[in-house]
Amino acid sequence: MNIIFFNLLRRKYFLPSVLVSYLYLKNYYSLPGISCPFRQITGVPCPTCFLTRSTCLALQGDLENSFKMHIFGPFIALFLVIWCIKSIKTKKVFPFLINEKFLLMFSFSLLSYWTFRMFYGFPLS
Repeated sequence: MNIIFFNLLRRKYFLPSVLVSYLYLKNYYSLPGISCPFRQITGVPCPTCFLTRSTCLALQGDLENSFKMHIFGPFIALFLVIWCIKSIKTKKVFPFLINEKFLLMFSFSLLSYWTFRMFYGFPLS
């Protein structure tokens, strides 16, 4: 048993697949205890509220409810699946680089979507 475990530890490129499998098989959609620390402290939902639920629903094939929860969820799910495939093919945990321009565009999009949702409402949990 220990040999199998240590062999998997040496092959770190399986880590994305393990994480995505966990999201796919998970039957509850929040962290144990506090669902969103930002929301618990401030009373305001954070930009990523409902993103985990949306991603889990997208991985399970429920795209309609996934888009209702958070519009970024299906795209994150697609990215995670691509990350799994590429990491296994290239045998690297991070098979591609994410540049600063992409991070800025993604952050701006996420904050814009959050602002929109602040005025038009969040889904019921």
